[in-house]
Amino acid sequence: GTRHMSCDIDAALDGALSVEGEALAAGYADGRTRGAASGRNDGWRLGYSRGRELGQELGRIRGRVVVLQAIIAIQPQRCPDRVRRVLAEVRELLSEEPPHPLDESRFDAIGDMRAKIRMIDAWLGGARPPASAPSLSF
Repeated sequence: GTRHMSCDIDAALDGALSVEGEALAAGYADGRTRGAASGRNDGWRLGYSRGRELGQELGRIRGRVVVLQAIIAIQPQRCPDRVRRVLAEVRELLSEEPPHPLDESRFDAIGDMRAKIRMIDAWLGGARPPASAPSLSF
């Protein structure tokens, strides 16, 4: 009697625990899959946005360098040596491989290039780039 009932209860509990374990495992797997997909989507959006900002900023800087080089080529006698030196530094930084979106040191280099271009503009008395340059930090 009692022993048989105890076995039935144990068997029922084992079955319930097994079902619970299977549900937990399935829920965990589903959550992990959905979380990974969501994380990839969020990561892609952040990477795309940051990459676009980076590309725009590098494009502006490259454009300024090309214009300054053209001005110097037309009127080399009017270009101070310090402008040539700083422009060469910016050209060297631009020649490096595009930065990886997670490489903060490269974003710092872009900030340095932006500052150097502003210095050149100030030395030449020219127009400054827009003050609303994008933030390139995380």
